[in-house]
Amino acid sequence: MTLRAALWRADDADGRAVRGTILLCNGRSEFIEKYYPTIARFRDFGFDVLTLDWRGQGLSDRLIEDRMPGYVDTFDSYQRDLDAALAEIDRRGLGGRIIFVGHSMGGCALVRRLADPAREFHAAILTAPMLGLMMPTLARPALRAVSWSLAHWELGKRRISPREVTTVADWTFEDNVLTHNRAEFERYAALVRNHPDLALGGVTWAWMDAAIREIRALSGLPENAIREPMLIFSAEDEAIVSNEAIDALVACNAMVTLVHLQGSRHEPFIEEPPVQAVLWREIEDFLDRVAPMDEMPLRT
Repeated sequence: MTLRAALWRADDADGRAVRGTILLCNGRSEFIEKYYPTIARFRDFGFDVLTLDWRGQGLSDRLIEDRMPGYVDTFDSYQRDLDAALAEIDRRGLGGRIIFVGHSMGGCALVRRLADPAREFHAAILTAPMLGLMMPTLARPALRAVSWSLAHWELGKRRISPREVTTVADWTFEDNVLTHNRAEFERYAALVRNHPDLALGGVTWAWMDAAIREIRALSGLPENAIREPMLIFSAEDEAIVSNEAIDALVACNAMVTLVHLQGSRHEPFIEEPPVQAVLWREIEDFLDRVAPMDEMPLRT
């Protein structure tokens, strides 16, 4: 298994302190290039940024012969990807505090890590973490049963939808559920259109089964399982993940702060400027608390 990862050093002047390392974990079907503006912003704040393409997406190794559908056998595999990323941080000798940043599926993978008492991080920022999926309540038991059954056979590698595979490059802006920002949507779609190897379509039965099992496990975390500061953003116009599941995590963890972004769809990092203004103001204030400049060592 070959994982694609990339490191950007902080945009620091000579002798300026480096505040720490951001480990940036993107969502399902995403890839490193989409996050270039986000990476640049964290560098401006004085952080090194390490990010990766999860196994089965982006330019990391795909897991089944058909590279278009999203597939994983278990979300334990994403924990192994995190192991590799943290080992890379250690190998490169990156200093300062480690701040986890995760979006959607990346946030889901990080929540399990954040509840680990080993505490290999100092704080976390999650946007629209996938702690539950938006679907009709009555459909959930049937989907859970069918996906579990099919995941144990070769059918688990087949796409849930029988329709032709589509990606963001095929969507219209008017039908998208990710952002209200047309320019950012078109930038994302153009990346996929111009670099088809980055594309990922709908999920397989095996991915859905693995996601449902992971979501159920995370819903059973004990009270105050999160022991370090965490900032979570949920979106007012959410259509992919469950805000109720996010609220439930916040309610039973005193170290977690929730910001509900008015006027935002699922992806606030590529939303309209007013939403991004609130997002980055809250992030900057949070980072000032958990990684203050006057406590940072100088880079040597």
